[in-house]
Amino acid sequence: MHANVLRRAENSAESPVPGGELDERRLRNALGRFATGVVVISTGTGEALHAMTANAFMSGSLRPPLIVVSVGHHARMHTRMMQAELFGVSVLSEEQESHSRHFAGEPQEWLAPCFTEVDGLGGVALLHRALARFAARVVDRHPCGDHTLFVGEVLSFSLEEDAPLVFYGGRYASVAQGR
Repeated sequence: MHANVLRRAENSAESPVPGGELDERRLRNALGRFATGVVVISTGTGEALHAMTANAFMSGSLRPPLIVVSVGHHARMHTRMMQAELFGVSVLSEEQESHSRHFAGEPQEWLAPCFTEVDGLGGVALLHRALARFAARVVDRHPCGDHTLFVGEVLSFSLEEDAPLVFYGGRYASVAQGR
């Protein structure tokens, strides 16, 4: 069995390309084999609120409490994050796929997203009923190819008990919540 697994891996391996050029579509598909959660990144409040769906989110550190989001240079959110002092991250539940689509540029005309401002933190609003919600202060920005990594110190957070929305292989999915 071990030899069969190796043989399959060898057959699917990408051959080096002259000049170091990779097939971007295949690379995207390979990266899509990593299941991720789905978040909505937000900056501003009220009329200045701007939000975007992303799956490039991670914990950076527990001490100090840091989170990291990655935003593409061509996204409107990038300009806002470059100027922002505060931002929010709302982790979506499996019932919030429509929110993900809405903030990913597929307007859901019937949807009326509800954001709640964080007390004492003017400039941060988080999506109501999200699985987990984080309000953060930007403490660092790191260029990373065609994206920027924004590091935020967590100032407040909340947690709900629901199943997460998952993104895998270019599709939405869900997982059974273990208890």
